[in-house]
Order: sequence, then structure tokens, then C-alpha cells
Amino acid sequence: HRRKHNYTSEVEINNAKLLGERRLSLWRSVLAEPHPNLRLVFVSQHLADEVVEDSDLAVPASQLSVIHNPIDTSLFTYEPKPTLQRTKILSVRPFADRTYANDLSVAAILKLSEKPFFDELDFHIIGDGLLFDEMVEPLRRFSNVLIEKGFISQAQIADLHKEYGVFLVPSRLDSQGVSRDEAMASGLVPVTSAVAAIPEFVDDDCGFLAPAEDAAALAAAIESLYNDPALFQRLSANAAARVRRQSGPEQTIDKELALFQTSRPKLPSV
Repeated sequence: HRRKHNYTSEVEINNAKLLGERRLSLWRSVLAEPHPNLRLVFVSQHLADEVVEDSDLAVPASQLSVIHNPIDTSLFTYEPKPTLQRTKILSVRPFADRTYANDLSVAAILKLSEKPFFDELDFHIIGDGLLFDEMVEPLRRFSNVLIEKGFISQAQIADLHKEYGVFLVPSRLDSQGVSRDEAMASGLVPVTSAVAAIPEFVDDDCGFLAPAEDAAALAAAIESLYNDPALFQRLSANAAARVRRQSGPEQTIDKELALFQTSRPKLPSV
């Protein structure tokens, strides 16, 4: 039911319900009487809360941890952004389904095209998937929108981060948002959506959180950055600092290793 936006017919919805019930049945059987050695680790508190709610079971707090996905800050390095990069907007996303909300990015760009400063903005959209061609078609008429179909490596993404200042990344459902955090680590200001777990990782001090399904708010965020170079640089620096503070190795990998050390199996006595 949380991904209903991906289905377009009653047949698809009913098939998804059947598959969902099978998955829930599995996890209910696991969690009904959790083994003392079992530890559940979630990448966000929001995801942990969803699982507990959907399974309708109480998981002992001692057996539940929240450890974020790690962000490689040695690859996604931060250098202070020149103010000109506030006009350079990057989007690197799958177009596999509507969860990634690329249609909202397209709608935001179309709204910005009505502004007198639009020609001063540069957009770069990279991605692939079943919805790619259909979704990006309305943007092909703009000379300042570079559309690149395909996937690129982490190293290539990190290099691109050096050239751009804003990461346009709306969503309909996110348990964390690793690509957004990688961009933030590089100093890009995230323009995203206040849905699911995203507010655990982005706030007004390091980016923009648009209401769900609100392309106009996404466009307004980019306009705010265009009009306020100082705001852009402040949010950029704060974004890079927040990722290191929240999802750096000490907060992720080190916590995972510590969890293994404190959760050694209780072997039966002989």
C-alpha cells in the first residue's frame, strides 16, 4: 500500500497485495518469537517504524538498531562551492518506477522555464529505465537541459558533483536516499521532498524539503538559491557537514562492527 503509486490497474494492485501478504507472512513468523541472537538493523527510524507497524508485532528494543547506510566521504569530497554553481542543477536517478518522482523534476523544470532567469540555469539529467523516454520528452526542446540516458559509475558521479551545485532529487518513498547523501557530501544543496525518511537526513539548514507531490515548491527552492548566493553557500557547507556527522564511517561501519562484537551467538552448553 505504500507503493500504490507504482500500479495503474486493479489487477496490478491485487497482484501486489498478494505478494505483499507473502512477505508479511514470512516476517510475522520470524518476529512472532524472535530468537535471542536476532538483531534487526534498519537504515532509518522511519523504516523501522514502518516494519513494526506493518508486521503488527512488537520488536524488543534491545534487538532493534538504526544504522544508516555509509557514505564514502573519501570519494565524495567537499570543496567550497563557487556561487555560480547555484545555477547548475544535477539529477542522477533511475527511471524504473514512479517512486523516484522524476516526473516532479520535469514539472519543476517546466515551471522554471516560465521565469525570466531560466536561460541562466543549466540542468543535467542522467538516468535510465522504462519511464525515461516518456518522462524527459517535454524537456528536449530546451537547450539548457542536457539529457543523458544511461548509468554511470560512482567515480563518474563524484566527478560530476564537482561541476554542479544543486541536486534535484524529489521522491515518493525513501528509506534513506544514498545518492542524495553522496551529493550532499560533495556540497550539493539537495532539493527534495518531505516524505518517508527524508526529513531524518535533510532539514532547512542544509537543503529544501518540498511538500509531497509539489513541483511548484521544488521550482521555488531552485529560484531561492538563484536569488540568494549566500544562502546557497551556507546550505552547501551545512549539507557536507551533516552527512559527515550523520552517515560517516564512525556512525555507520563502526557501529555495525560494534554490534557484531556485542551480539555474539549464545551457544548451547554441552
